[in-house]
Amino acid sequence: MSIYVHKTKQRLRVRSEYIRNNRAQVAELIEQLNQIDAVKHIKHQYHAGSVAITFDDNELDCENLLEILESHGWLEESSRSSFVENAVVAGTKTLVKGMASIALSRLVGPSISRVIMSV
Repeated sequence: MSIYVHKTKQRLRVRSEYIRNNRAQVAELIEQLNQIDAVKHIKHQYHAGSVAITFDDNELDCENLLEILESHGWLEESSRSSFVENAVVAGTKTLVKGMASIALSRLVGPSISRVIMSV
């Protein structure tokens, strides 16, 4: 999941894998944010990994709020590889193995190459 940030004058919405996978830490920060007078409403969608914060822009600006969220790890990229990256790696391995098998078959013969490739 890529990180999604949508900012308006009085609302900030963040969606990330961190929010989805770290419910306890996210809930703890939401409790702390609710204690700030400038924060009017917070909506946390657990399954979507999304938090929307409505605030008074006269008392708190969006950039400061975003810095708070970033300092708590909400905007961290996942270290997991994406589906596409995994598919490319697997496809490349299969292609290379197939090409090596063909080259080996032509070089030493099909029966010997089967024995070598099975090892």
